[in-house]
Amino acid sequence: MAEVKTPLPGWVQAWLVSTAVIQTWDASFIWLRPHTFPGGALNLYWKPYSLYIDVDMRYKDMTDSFVMAVSLLNYVEVVLCLVLLYMNAKSSSRTVLATLVVQTMTFWKTVLYLLMYVPPMSDVAMLGTNNWLELLFLFIIPNGLWVLIPAATMWDMWGRAAPQGGTQTSRGKKGK
Repeated sequence: MAEVKTPLPGWVQAWLVSTAVIQTWDASFIWLRPHTFPGGALNLYWKPYSLYIDVDMRYKDMTDSFVMAVSLLNYVEVVLCLVLLYMNAKSSSRTVLATLVVQTMTFWKTVLYLLMYVPPMSDVAMLGTNNWLELLFLFIIPNGLWVLIPAATMWDMWGRAAPQGGTQTSRGKKGK
């Protein structure tokens, strides 16, 4: 029986490329602080963060080890996204399953990050604004994308990874 290759859809490939670029930029902002802060030598490359750090106070707090740990995970995520793109280019039969796993990791990493703003896990004071428009456009939407898109990717990959048609054999594998 010939092996069936199921390439990743274009939108998932675009997401993986975008994630690799944005997560590299984001994690580098954290690890290059204070040079990336307003007035810092590298701030030119992280101008949008001048607004973000006043809403997400973890990014401003140089002693917050949680945001530093998440940033290390962002670098791991970048490497995994590049591996997935390589696997897809090589038509690996494991690309869909690996993408499901990596996007599940991304989903739960982001959920955990967001939970750190909810009492009793953390102090709501880590949000530097109570202006709903600022919260929506500078915190909820940007972070929410890293919940919604991985969830959609997980759903798509689950549908591709799940066996289609056939009958169950006594060992739980699909037969003809």
